Amino acid sequence: MKTEFEIVFREINIEKIRKKLIELGAKCVKENYLMKRNVFESNFNKKNSFFRIRDEWDKITCTYKEISDWKLDIKSVKEIEVEISDYENMINIFWKIWLKQKSYQENYRETWKIENEVYFMIDIWPWLKPYLEIEWESEEIVKKYSKKLWFDYKKWLFWTVCEVYNEELWLSNDYINNLEIIDFKTDLK
Repeated sequence: MKTEFEIVFREINIEKIRKKLIELGAKCVKENYLMKRNVFESNFNKKNSFFRIRDEWDKITCTYKEISDWKLDIKSVKEIEVEISDYENMINIFWKIWLKQKSYQENYRETWKIENEVYFMIDIWPWLKPYLEIEWESEEIVKKYSKKLWFDYKKWLFWTVCEVYNEELWLSNDYINNLEIIDFKTDLK
């Protein structure tokens, strides 16, 4: 399994981030698009693991994720990801093999990239302020571009979206992880 090196910076100003990304030579490779995902519990004895089927607008992915420790750092999340051709049929396969669906989730994402060096994702989730993810296959590259965007290291987050909900809205991981629907039509209960 490969390590997912990513850092999250919360409460960003989207226009300022876009301007900085352009100054760094980044190109917008996917304009703001709606992503939908279904998250399934893992049947393995692995604590903190799950499956995700995600429609990313131009491709569909199926991912297995393991989180080694909820005291997250830049190396805590491991994943195996493959492209698939049919979102609904993959969901049906998971149901047929008795995987329990935990939730359906949506967010808007705008993706920027600097050549083959690093990805920047501007994410908007229901009920949250926009945030930026910086992701690549190397911790050094992620740190390099965090510095280039003038982010304060003390504000780095190595978290999942659950922790962002916790930081902004004081909602526990358990509460967010037990919501069956996180979308733009449903009010937060």
